[in-house]
Amino acid sequence: MEEIEARGFGETGDKTVCLECIHDDTLREETRRHLTETTCSFCGTTVDDAAEPIAASFEDFMYIVVEAVWFLYMSVDDAGLVYDEGEWYGGEVLDSAEVAYAVCEGDVTYDVLDAIGDVITQQLWTESHISESPPDKALTWGWEAFCQKVKHESRFVFLSTAEESSGHPDDFTAANLLSRLEKIIIHNGILLAVPAGRVFWRGRLADDTGKVVEFKTAAALGSPPKERASNSRMSPAGISMFYGSEDIDTVVAEIGAHSTQRYAVVGAFETVRDLTLLNLADLPPVPSLYRDSGRGPHYYELKFLHSFAADLGKPITIDGREHIEYVPTQVVTEYLRYVPDFNVDGILFRSAQNDGVNCVLFCNSDGCVDSDAPPSKPYLSPEDLYLRLQPDTVQCVRIVTKVACV
Repeated sequence: MEEIEARGFGETGDKTVCLECIHDDTLREETRRHLTETTCSFCGTTVDDAAEPIAASFEDFMYIVVEAVWFLYMSVDDAGLVYDEGEWYGGEVLDSAEVAYAVCEGDVTYDVLDAIGDVITQQLWTESHISESPPDKALTWGWEAFCQKVKHESRFVFLSTAEESSGHPDDFTAANLLSRLEKIIIHNGILLAVPAGRVFWRGRLADDTGKVVEFKTAAALGSPPKERASNSRMSPAGISMFYGSEDIDTVVAEIGAHSTQRYAVVGAFETVRDLTLLNLADLPPVPSLYRDSGRGPHYYELKFLHSFAADLGKPITIDGREHIEYVPTQVVTEYLRYVPDFNVDGILFRSAQNDGVNCVLFCNSDGCVDSDAPPSKPYLSPEDLYLRLQPDTVQCVRIVTKVACV
């Protein structure tokens, strides 16, 4: 009995599981190292005894699975939860079947999933971070609180005005959240070195195809002058930045999403120097808990970064309130532009329209130049220059509305 409690699961009998019953790539690879059997108890697949084995004993398989379980959950007794008058206090309580589904659903077939729930130690479980919330949840709650603060309480002085902290590890002040985000970016290698020569497309809406001649210059097609810079996802009105996309389809989807105009003039801009971009478009995958290397801080940090990136790129309804909804991303962008010790020239993020890659570069109208510049803007230093328009790419395209099935 003590051995069963120590290893986290009970007797498995002579059950075996084959790789075809395992959907998660990492769990499959970890199980592959234990293939000794020629029959799978779950799907019934059998090969000749002389053939290569196709299945592992369910016991060997469970040793892999239970490590993931123990990383996320612990028994209510070990956690010190209190049971009083028919209720548990101090944390959410799950039975073994619920834990099996929470950890493994989608990673194996449902027959295997039910078997995991049957053999996991039959006890009540709670999250392993019982004295505090799991780090990814705490960060998500911190981000939600940050959004509320900068949208409805304070957005200009919170970095210079001390905020009262509860001292609880789950709670983040606005300044704490930004500082933690900065560390997570470095810790997980989210900064991308982009060499000169990368192309980003930018577009303007047009009423007819004849407008293409009006957008043949960087001044017309590039970042707007500051007096015409409108309120946008990453920048408030009056602060000029370059919004673009990696391909024509994405840039057209972006600028045509909230317009009835039929045409867009698009053109390609080429980066003229090496840049460092925060790459939220292609984040590292959340590490698998079925491998030792995945069971650590990276797991929680990358779970948060994926939800954070999705939130930054989510669709915003243009109904007059967008100037409020954009505030959190504007504050984060300005913080990352000016405060951290590392240099950032812009952000890559996924389009809410078609999942293509968008960019915002910290480049005002002076930083977008024509193919003959310099010397057309000789007053600019090399650091001021970001993009050069490729005039031969400027073209007019028709905006096609994608109709969704209902």
